[in-house]
Amino acid sequence: MIYTLTLNPAIDASAHISVPFARGGLNRINRIRRDPGGKGINVSKTLRNLGEPTCACFLSGGSAGRVLYDMLVEADIQCVCAEIGTGNTRTNLKITDSEGYTTEINEEGPAFDFQASAAIRKRLLEMATPQDVVVISGKIPPSAPTDIYRTIIREISHRGIRVILDASGEALENGLRSIPFAVKPNAAEVGISEDVESAVKVCSRILTVGTSIAMVSLGEKGAVYCDRSGVRMFAEGMKVDVKCTTGCGDAMTAGLAYGIANNLSPEDTVKIACACGTAAALTDGTQAPSAGSIAGFEDKIRIIRI
Repeated sequence: MIYTLTLNPAIDASAHISVPFARGGLNRINRIRRDPGGKGINVSKTLRNLGEPTCACFLSGGSAGRVLYDMLVEADIQCVCAEIGTGNTRTNLKITDSEGYTTEINEEGPAFDFQASAAIRKRLLEMATPQDVVVISGKIPPSAPTDIYRTIIREISHRGIRVILDASGEALENGLRSIPFAVKPNAAEVGISEDVESAVKVCSRILTVGTSIAMVSLGEKGAVYCDRSGVRMFAEGMKVDVKCTTGCGDAMTAGLAYGIANNLSPEDTVKIACACGTAAALTDGTQAPSAGSIAGFEDKIRIIRI
C-alpha cells in the first residue's frame, strides 16, 4: 500500500480560455472542471489509475472538505480524513490559455489545526506497516510549524516505513533532517535553474544526509535521479502537446513511489516516473493520467547515465 499525506488539500478548479491570457484584462472561460487536489491527493489519483493500492490521508475543512471527501469516494480512492476545528478546505484556480500557459491562483488554506494533525497521523501510523510507502508532499498550512514534516517523518521512519518527501523551502530542509527514504522536489523548489549539472549537485547534497534516493524534476527538460548506490541518471523530457502542467510533478512522484513500492530497478523507476509526469501534461486540470497513456510513454523515455 502507498499512503499519501496532505495537510493542505484543495479542490482544483481548472479553467480553459481560447485566447492568450490577458493580464489586467477580461478573460472568458470556455470550459472548467473541478478535481480533488493537493499534492498528496494528486499522487494517490495517479496511483489509483496505475492499479496500485493507495490511501489518501488529509485534513478536511468545512463544507469544501466534505465535498473533497465525496469526490475522492466517487473516484474510488480509499481515503481517511480528520476534520479541522475551523475554516474551509481551500479552492485553487488554474487558468490554461490557448498558448498552453497555466496561471495558478491558489488560496493559502485554513490555519493549521494541531489536534486534527495529530489525529490523522495517528490513523496513518495505525494503518501503515514496514512493507508500505508513505508520500508526504505539498505546502504546509498557514501557521504550521516549519519543522512539521521533520516531526512526521521521524514518527513514520521509526516504524521502519519508507517515506518519500516532496516539499520546498524550510519544510523541505527541516524534513531532510529526519532522513526520508527518498526526496523528489522540482528545480524551483530547490532554487536552481532547470539544468542537469545543478540538479546533480542538489541530489548529491541530499544524499549526504542519509537519504537513499534523490530525484529532481526539471519540467519539460526531464529529470535527474541519483541514489546512494552510485546510480546517476538523466531522463530527457519529451515534446508533447501540453494541456496543463499543474500536477505533472505529483504524477512523477507517484511513479517514483510505484517503483520503490514494487522494487523496480532504478532505470525502470525513472522511466515510469517520467512517463507519469509526461502523460499528466496531456490531461485537463489536475486530472490523473490513465494507465494506458503512461504505458505509451514508458519505452520512449531516453535515459542517459551520468
